[in-house]
Amino acid sequence: MYLENFNSIQPPFHNNQSEGLKWLAAAYKVAQKDQNYSEEDYAKLLQRVACSESQIATRRFFLPDSQHTEWEKHEIYPIKDSPRGATMLQRHEFYHKTVREIFDNLYETRKFPDDIIHVSCTGYISPSAAQRVAVKAPKTVTVTHSYHMGCYGAFPALRMASGFLSSHDVLGKKKSVDLVHTELCSLHLNPQDPTLEQMVIQSLFADGVIAYSMTAEKPKKGFKLISLHEELVPDTTEAMEWMVADWGMKMTLSKDVPMMVGKKIKDFTYRWLSGRDIDMNYIRKHAIFAVHPGGPKIIDQVVAQLELNEDQVKGSRSILKERGNMSSATLPHLWEKLLNDDSIPSGTPIISYAFGPGLTICGGLMEKV
Repeated sequence: MYLENFNSIQPPFHNNQSEGLKWLAAAYKVAQKDQNYSEEDYAKLLQRVACSESQIATRRFFLPDSQHTEWEKHEIYPIKDSPRGATMLQRHEFYHKTVREIFDNLYETRKFPDDIIHVSCTGYISPSAAQRVAVKAPKTVTVTHSYHMGCYGAFPALRMASGFLSSHDVLGKKKSVDLVHTELCSLHLNPQDPTLEQMVIQSLFADGVIAYSMTAEKPKKGFKLISLHEELVPDTTEAMEWMVADWGMKMTLSKDVPMMVGKKIKDFTYRWLSGRDIDMNYIRKHAIFAVHPGGPKIIDQVVAQLELNEDQVKGSRSILKERGNMSSATLPHLWEKLLNDDSIPSGTPIISYAFGPGLTICGGLMEKV
């Protein structure tokens, strides 16, 4: 199986990290009407716990609320009147309107595949935007939803697509599957919850949308998919959660997650690759490592535990700096970046990792065509 035809969609609004932190500090102050903390107090806390501009330079958004602090004009965060922001219903209405436009624009120029897999953990509407565009196609297009997996969401979608293309006897012969990620993380902030944990989360995530295809035929430009693997880490179920709440999705995130991943990543990788007769020592020396940048410490742990050099993960650090964490859309953006990097020659192995609630560790081995 092969991955090709990457098409990332640029959100229309952006903040550099210092602007984003300033916006958060102002929002926290307005929302905490009964507390004595000043906006400057919140700004100092954010400077202490959030990623710096050297780690995240810019984050991008589909939500115009991110561009100003005229709270009475906000659609999702009118926090003078509603300190926790808009209701979950209103957030999903914004999500659905935005994502319908994205799908309509995407398939004005993109050829319809046999299947569309819609990946998201930030908005669930049925019938979905993917279904609404698929019904307009000149042929039958099957839609499958791969939801609520969080940052590792690309991997279950890859497994689904691989199954669709290979299950000829059951599903009939298919030529291509599109995977479309629509993550609007900016919709899920609660300004009335400025704990240190939430400050880290709310200063890390951004919006991301990307489409790409899996095909059975070798493309001129793309990746050959060689192996996928996924495991749950024992005794870590409380380390990370992503749940539907009254005022947006709510995430909990232990500060120990990078260490938990670090303790398991070497054994995970050796067990996975040795089970498929792949030389780990060769991979470690010659592969590019596409690590989902859940934060800079995750990348640090993978580098340290697998004894990598910084050039092997520079793409991961670069995508974090340029875009922030876009949940499930982050790794496909990184794949697109590596695919378009002419300094990475054909035949280069690409090892991908992503992590999420469970804790779940996912791995993928590809080769640049």
